[in-house]
Amino acid sequence: MTSKQDRKVVKTTETSIRLIKIMRERGGATIKELAEEMEMSTSTVHRHLVTLEKYGYVRRYGDAFQPGLKLLDLSEYVRSQWPLTAITDAVADLSERTEEEVDFFTVDRGRLITIDRTYRKYHRLIKYGEDDTKETGDYHTQVGNYYHMHVLGAGKAILAEYPEGRVKRVIDQWGLPAKTENTLTSKTQLLDELEQIREQGYAIDNEEYTRGLRTVGKVVRNPNGGVFGALNVAGPRYRMDGVVLEQEIPRALEKASSELEEAIADEAMMVQQQPLNPY
Repeated sequence: MTSKQDRKVVKTTETSIRLIKIMRERGGATIKELAEEMEMSTSTVHRHLVTLEKYGYVRRYGDAFQPGLKLLDLSEYVRSQWPLTAITDAVADLSERTEEEVDFFTVDRGRLITIDRTYRKYHRLIKYGEDDTKETGDYHTQVGNYYHMHVLGAGKAILAEYPEGRVKRVIDQWGLPAKTENTLTSKTQLLDELEQIREQGYAIDNEEYTRGLRTVGKVVRNPNGGVFGALNVAGPRYRMDGVVLEQEIPRALEKASSELEEAIADEAMMVQQQPLNPY
């Protein structure tokens, strides 16, 4: 069934957006490759690319096209709407306290998106070593990465703040796909766990996104009391266990989230406006 929103979509604009997405996923693509993936004629794809190139949204490299620098300009504008200094400081401080990787996520159209993260060059290879890298799989976030909410501690912490109807709408939109054998793929099981998260105040991803890795997430609120985003601590299961998992990390998250909420409120007061993020 076609939704009301789908009926309002401009197909030409949608095609251009899909072309940019394919270029990003492939690390660049030729007209022929784009036409084959889009199941379109090369002449039609070429017209889209010429238009996008004119306005800087794609760049030509020989026979291939890649996303253009105009997108960097737009992304920096979007990031400027956020209290990034406060978020970056909170992420860095929490990483120092826990000696683990830390991310800050918010929600975009029913999925998590990374706003900031710990950045340490070769962090995984130095800290975890070769065996740990294998054990913890492919978890390594980048700003702008998307994740299903049910597979990470941060996502489940945010879902626990939603009324049941909104949780069900997220599930209807994105499903509950399995990343590992531990992923919760049952709506009933997820709703039950969200009740527990509400009681304890934080959420745990128990190897649900990547084998060998656990994450713990806690919501950060905006000055109106709504959900602004969530902090997420990630580490290998042998370190994120017992007292560390159940007491030390949650305490560190509680302190970090409170400090970040204060910083967000101070910044909002200084500019005489509330944060733009509606969550």
